[in-house]
Amino acid sequence: MSDSDSELVESLLAKPDVHRQWSSGYRTADNESFFERAFDYVVGVLDPPAGATFLDVGCGSCAHSVRLARRGFHVRAVDFSESALGMAAEHLKAQGLEDRITLGRETLMGLSFPDESFDYALCWGVLMHVPDVGRAVAELSRVLKPGGRLVVSEGNMSSLEAAGMRRLKRALGREKAEVKETPAGVEYWKEREGGALVTRQANVGWLVGQFESHGVALTHRVAGQFSEAYTMVSAPALKRLVHGFNDFWFRRVRSPGLAFGNLLFFEKRK
Repeated sequence: MSDSDSELVESLLAKPDVHRQWSSGYRTADNESFFERAFDYVVGVLDPPAGATFLDVGCGSCAHSVRLARRGFHVRAVDFSESALGMAAEHLKAQGLEDRITLGRETLMGLSFPDESFDYALCWGVLMHVPDVGRAVAELSRVLKPGGRLVVSEGNMSSLEAAGMRRLKRALGREKAEVKETPAGVEYWKEREGGALVTRQANVGWLVGQFESHGVALTHRVAGQFSEAYTMVSAPALKRLVHGFNDFWFRRVRSPGLAFGNLLFFEKRK
C-alpha cells in the first residue's frame, strides 16, 4: 500500500459527484426501510443509555447519524470530504437535528481525538473505500474507551453474490476494474477523472484479526443485506424481489456467511 494510492482515493472522494451517486443509488425508499430495521437492531444489541454519544466515522451525508439522533442519541459525525460535510450540513438543517449532531472534518488515517474518547462508534460502509485499512482499524481501536462498542458494516468477499460475480465476470471477460487480491480482501480499483476509487469486498476473518490485534474483539456478527443486486437491475419487479429477499433474510435468518452485507459488533477489552 503506497501513499499515492491513498491520495488518489482521497482526491476522488473529496469531490461531490461520487457522494451524490451513492445517495441516489442507495438512499431509495426500499433501502431506507431496511436501514431503519437495521438500526433498530443495532440499538437493540448495543443497548446504549439514553443520550449516549456515538462517533460516526465517514459519515458522508449523515444519513446514519440522523437515524441515531432520531433514536435519542448524540452524534459526532466526521468525514474528511468537505463536499460530503456540505451535503451533511444541508441534510441536518432540513431535519432540524443540528442540536444532536456535531459535524467535523477528520481523516480516518489520523483522527484528532485523544485515546479512549468514545463509548460507541459506527463505521458503516467506509473501510471498503480505505486503501490503508490496517491503519484505519488502528485508529478506530485507539479512540474507543475500554468496554467501548463499535459497529462496522462491510461487504463479504465470501458471500454467494461476491464469489458468483467474480467467477461470472472472469468467465465472460467483462471485469472493467483492476482487481487486486489482498489479505484484506478483493479490491476493485477504478480510475476516474481526478482520482481513483477502491471498493473492497472484505476478508472478514482478516478484518476481525486486525481489530483483535488492537484489543478489540468481535462479539456479534450478523447479515446485513443479503444482496445488492438491486443496483444491477433496472426492472422494478426485480428490484422488489431482491429487496423482499433481503428483508426475509434479515428478519428471519441473519446468517452472515452467504450474505454480502455483514454487520460486525466489536468491544474493546477493559
